[in-house]
Amino acid sequence: MSKLIGVVVDAETGQRVESRVRVLAPNGMFAHPTDAILKVGPGAPFFYSDGSFEVELGKGPVQITVERGTEYEPATVPVQMPSRGVKTVEIALRRWAVLGAIGWHPGNTHIHYDEKETRPDDRLALDPRVEDLRMTAVSILKRRELDYATNRYAPGFLTEFSSAHHYVQSGEESRHNSQPWSPGYGHIMLLNLRNVVDPLSRGVLVDSYDPDYPPLSYACDDAHRQGGIVIWCHNGQGMEAPVAAALGKLDAFNLFDPGWNDAEYDIYYRMLNAGFRLPASTGSDWFISSANRVYASTGAAFDYADWLGALQAGRTFITNGPA
Repeated sequence: MSKLIGVVVDAETGQRVESRVRVLAPNGMFAHPTDAILKVGPGAPFFYSDGSFEVELGKGPVQITVERGTEYEPATVPVQMPSRGVKTVEIALRRWAVLGAIGWHPGNTHIHYDEKETRPDDRLALDPRVEDLRMTAVSILKRRELDYATNRYAPGFLTEFSSAHHYVQSGEESRHNSQPWSPGYGHIMLLNLRNVVDPLSRGVLVDSYDPDYPPLSYACDDAHRQGGIVIWCHNGQGMEAPVAAALGKLDAFNLFDPGWNDAEYDIYYRMLNAGFRLPASTGSDWFISSANRVYASTGAAFDYADWLGALQAGRTFITNGPA
């Protein structure tokens, strides 16, 4: 066996950068470091890199693919591995766009880690950087007694995961389903909170006897009273969405979340046609399994409060790649 050492850098600055990496071994199988954080979700497998990685491989041709966010060009590098020894490869990622320079900054408003995630802190330390997000929001939610990994984070600013370039917060998804996997009133994302808005869920998401009460509009009011913002999730699914929009309870509207579902715009366009000019937003839902992001225009310097204000004012666009 031989060892592949990879170093990922920004082509312009030469600085190491976090990225997602796919290594295909000589047998064509995905290979990764034994302690790697792996991508969760559909599509090609990747592992996360903090700027360097090491993989044990056999002799033969190897293919390395490296990606970072959506403003860098993916890089694919072929490598011929020896039977023994060490092979070191530097992969330089080139930016094709620098939207921050013209005032547009990306965020993901909807992320959870499920009950099977064993290293949420390690994943959350990498997620915003690998995806090159300025604003990242994980959130608390309730489904019966499942112990979702991101429920450990209290609402508000998460200092330990944030930096001058990456603002990470914990919010809340307040929900009602009519059946275990069918939205009833719907789901809303509450961000910029100081405290949990109770109840987290109502009805069958709690247990078979929990009442279908209170409506989500009450949660919108509770969030607004503490300075929070309200985003309707999942393309407007849920019978309360048009009611909440008509009552002025919503600050934005998440489209194509989760990322593995087909995009649905029918409800959004009906709301626009009815005069409800809801700003477009998006997220990925379970883990970061897609490139979904919402860009908000705040000027060249990123400021979280300005970013939220731009989202509420509708100075946004949503994308999973094209800019």
